[in-house]
Amino acid sequence: MANKKPGFRPPARSASAGRARVDHRPAPAARVRTQAQRRQRRRTLVASAIAVVVLGTVATFAIVNRASTAGYSTSPEAWKLPVQTGGTPVSLTSLHGTPVVVNFFASWCQVCRDELPVFAADGRALRGKVDIVEVNALETGNGTSFAQQFHLASSVTAVLSDVGGSNGDGLYSALGGTGSLPMTAYYSSNGTLLGTHVGGYDAQTLAQAIKGYYGVTVK
Repeated sequence: MANKKPGFRPPARSASAGRARVDHRPAPAARVRTQAQRRQRRRTLVASAIAVVVLGTVATFAIVNRASTAGYSTSPEAWKLPVQTGGTPVSLTSLHGTPVVVNFFASWCQVCRDELPVFAADGRALRGKVDIVEVNALETGNGTSFAQQFHLASSVTAVLSDVGGSNGDGLYSALGGTGSLPMTAYYSSNGTLLGTHVGGYDAQTLAQAIKGYYGVTVK
């Protein structure tokens, strides 16, 4: 047996020597899958949150829309709308016996501003012969104050507010309105819709329209 050198000691053997190391980390592919799953879960949670918000908004809109049309009608030939300043609602049926001109306006509409004095003047001139009804629709400002500037309440048969729709435009939309104002609808004395006109009038063109539909001369 070979002599050991003095002072030589064999290296201490580690307790773990000879044991295979076990790597508990997931393999690269598994780590990719895990990250993808986490991202997918986050996307799912975000999508669910958005869906809740959207459904809540739709439900709220439906409730508000139902409430705004309660007791009223926006049927083109059977409408019933609230008076702008309050009071008993006015229906087309209540006006049967006299031709009816319905003019839609809003405070943001410059053409409405230009033509409303004409409708006010004709409303006074045609009292008892043709009913002129002003309807505030698609309003984003103060429609009541705007109507008062032209003394509409004392000049025409009624000043009403449109209801329903996406923005207080139920009757306007039912008559074919697509967002442009002013718009005017003409009804016979028995409530039949005769026609509509999109755009403004001056004194001459409005007088011509009334004469054409009803044979009535504005004086």
